[in-house]
Amino acid sequence: MTTTLPILFNNRHILPSGRLPLRIITNTQIETVTYAMRNELDIGVCMDETNIIGAGIGTRVFIEDFNTSKEDGILTITVCGHDSFIVESMQENDKNIVIANCQTLPEWPEQKVSHDAEPLAERLQSMFERYPELCSLHQRPHFDSLTWLCQRWLELLPLPASEKQVLMSANSCHDTATYLLSLMKEPH
Repeated sequence: MTTTLPILFNNRHILPSGRLPLRIITNTQIETVTYAMRNELDIGVCMDETNIIGAGIGTRVFIEDFNTSKEDGILTITVCGHDSFIVESMQENDKNIVIANCQTLPEWPEQKVSHDAEPLAERLQSMFERYPELCSLHQRPHFDSLTWLCQRWLELLPLPASEKQVLMSANSCHDTATYLLSLMKEPH
């Protein structure tokens, strides 16, 4: 399916079924959020407008909530990811908002956690216990779903955008699971 979305460039990835707070700092970001809310549109979140790889794949999100920080006055929006897409073309509209024509990527098929992949669930559960703010984003975590686990790990880990983009474009979570498990086995 092809869709047209205003694009919000951010330094973080969000994937389907993910929830993430995004700090809206620049005037361009504020204008994009305002435009989307005023026109009741979802937003496409892409990693980096200066990098073809980073802007190539994004996720369609809707804004669940927003607030302004009392400390610094920065707007923070909480978004929920729907589906991933590949950008076919981008252009600025008359309001200087970047609008993209996007082709929806197929959803990863639901996969249960195998015995070999249990470390992905165990370590994410541990992170949720250690960081309550992360846990609060996911009222119903799906630690038995390999698909869900892989998507959350891709959101959390500070991997290069190029690596995340390759993994996000795959047809299933299997490559991501293999990659993540290999990272966990390497000594750090």
